[in-house]
This record gives sequence, C-alpha cells and structure tokens, in this order.
Amino acid sequence: MPLLGGTTTQRSTVGNLVQTAYDKLVEFNLRSEPMFRKFASKRPSDVTNPGNTVVFQLYNDLARVTTNLNETADVDAVAISNTGTVSVTVNEWGNVVQRTERAALETISQIDPAIADMLSYNIADSLDFQVYRTLTGLALGRGGVGTANETSVNGVDKTAAALASDLLQASDIRRATAKLRGAKVSPQDGANYIGMIHPDVSFDLRTEAMTSGANVWQAPHVYNDSAVGNFWNGEVGIYEQVKFIESPRVERAASTYARTITNVVLLTNVATVTTSANHGLKVGDSVTVAATTATGMNGTFTIASVPTATTFTYAKTNANITSAADTGTVIVQNAHKAIILGKQALLEVVTYEPKTVIGPRIDALDRFRSVGWKALIGWNIYRPEARYVIDVRSSI
Repeated sequence: MPLLGGTTTQRSTVGNLVQTAYDKLVEFNLRSEPMFRKFASKRPSDVTNPGNTVVFQLYNDLARVTTNLNETADVDAVAISNTGTVSVTVNEWGNVVQRTERAALETISQIDPAIADMLSYNIADSLDFQVYRTLTGLALGRGGVGTANETSVNGVDKTAAALASDLLQASDIRRATAKLRGAKVSPQDGANYIGMIHPDVSFDLRTEAMTSGANVWQAPHVYNDSAVGNFWNGEVGIYEQVKFIESPRVERAASTYARTITNVVLLTNVATVTTSANHGLKVGDSVTVAATTATGMNGTFTIASVPTATTFTYAKTNANITSAADTGTVIVQNAHKAIILGKQALLEVVTYEPKTVIGPRIDALDRFRSVGWKALIGWNIYRPEARYVIDVRSSI
C-alpha cells in the first residue's frame, strides 16, 4: 500500500519525546580477591604497651657440644647469647569519599550503596597490596644477635642472567623447597608449602608439568575428593610439595629486568636491536631502549617481531641509523615474582583493624556527606628464610 500523502510523524517531529534509556544497574570493574594477609602466620601475643613500633625477640640456641665430658673434671657453664630482634612499624592507612546531597538525589542509580561497596573493596585491595610489597621486598627492621637486614631478597632472579630459560620450572620449585627445608622452615599447609603465582606464570609451570606425566600435577579434586578440608580461593593444585594459588594480585608490573645492547640498526622506520643474551621477549611485550650512542633508537616501544633469541624489532619514526655496535640497556617490562612461603614468613601487627568512618556535618545546610575508612597496621618479614621469591618471565 503506498504511503498516504501529507506529513508523517517521525522521531524528529517529536524529538522532545524521544529519550535515551539507561540501565540503572551500574556494574563495577572486574576485581580480584585479596589474598596475602591471610598468610600472616605470626602476630603479637603479649604486647607490653601501646607504641608505633613493636619489637619481637628471638632466642638463639646454644652452641653444639662437640667434645665429651672429662670423668674427673667439672663442666664449665655457658651463657646464653643475646636475642635477635625484628621490628614492625605500624602506619595509618585510609581513604575517604565525599558526595553532595544533590548528587544523591539526581543520579539515576543510587550512589550511596555504590560508594559503600567501592570503599569496602578499597580497604582490602589497598592493604593487600602493602602486604604484597612486604612479601617481595627486603626484610628490614632487624637487629640484635644473629639477625640482620637483608641485602638481597631470599630467592633467585632468573631474569637477571643469561639462562637457558627464565620461565618458572619444576627445578625452581624443587630448589625453593630444598632451601626452605634446609633452613628448617615448617610447611604452611599440612605437608606443603604455599606458592603464589600469576596466572601467566601458572600457564608455563603447568605446561611443563604436563610433559612429565599425568599424575605429576595434582589437581585439587584429586587430593581432596572426600571434601575434607578447605580450598584456598584460586588454588590450582600441588606440584613439587607446594600448594599453588594463582591470582592476578601477584602483579605483573612488580618488576622489570635488563639486557645489554650490542648492536642497533634502523631502516625505513623499523628499528632492530641485538642483545648480548637471550632477551626472552615476544611480540606485544613492552621494552624501554636506552642505547648509548644511537640515541635515535631510544624510548619505550611495543615489540613488533622477534627474529632470533637475541634480536627484536619495533616501529620507530626516525632517520636511518646504520648498523653499528653500541652499548646501553633494554629494560623489559614483563617480569613476575613467584612467592613460596613456609610458616612464620609474614609478621602482622594490628593496632586496630580497618573501620568505617562517617564524617561529621561540615557545612551550614548539611548538603555534604563524607564516608571513609582507616586502619593502623603494619607488616614485616619475620623469618626471611621462610620466604623464597623467584623472579621469572612468562611466555604469554
């Protein structure tokens, strides 16, 4: 049927009546569950008085007896040595959000519940990150006899040397457990130590395990098929006497590693860098190039191709640079830290747990409302030998 003559009513005719629709359910960002605080297995038991620093003391054992007693002579007495100390300084942590009365009245979605939800997650996320920094940092605040500050984190950095592989492997886990057991460190979970790894690192380790036989990597449903006991969130299995938990909170940006430049060339806006050792890069990785002579190569770039284990290319708009020997460094931003823990690795002191704070009235008409959280808390490595950190790269 043909259209009628005259004027047709369409959207543009009644534009005031045509409105954009909005879903009043506003989603939050994807989140990871905080995990590190739960492994603080050492806490104060009897504090003498309030203070911003709490000192823990450790007895040192008597020296071994290496000679037998003389039948006709009395034994000489020995004195016990002074204690070693570990100190934890508590710090204030907190955050606050302020909103206006009008914002609460005129938004299509109720923002007060959203603010409460965001603050709740912010508490756990912020404090958990501080624990992660403690777990992967130097053990400091140590003194007395037999206790000293760490000069390097207990563990191994596989990204710092020209190794055949800088991925996490079974031999690294065996080395970690051997070091822990050799230092008399008790397992964290039954007969197993706890390993915390990023999902990318987990991919490499489990891929290697698959080549060693079907029963090498024990999945949780295999060793707990009777549903006795609890699972850690993110628990993926037992391997080499370590119960592994994978989480994006074992953050990729935690560290970088460097490679030495030996040659550079730039032709038709394609830069090629040669390194002295296996660079471990893949397409899409981010690198910072700092050549000493050919400074036109320098900057932060995304890898375009990897022709060999010691060369890579990236796009760089610049005049051609003839192939020549050079020096300098390539900083690779693709490093991870795998953390293996035994008992009493992490020490936590809590003056007060995180608490919600509703702000007082601050304006004449009571139009502003603030809500936040605060905590007074601190962490340190209690026994450095009970924590083993492995710096590795991922293949994905």
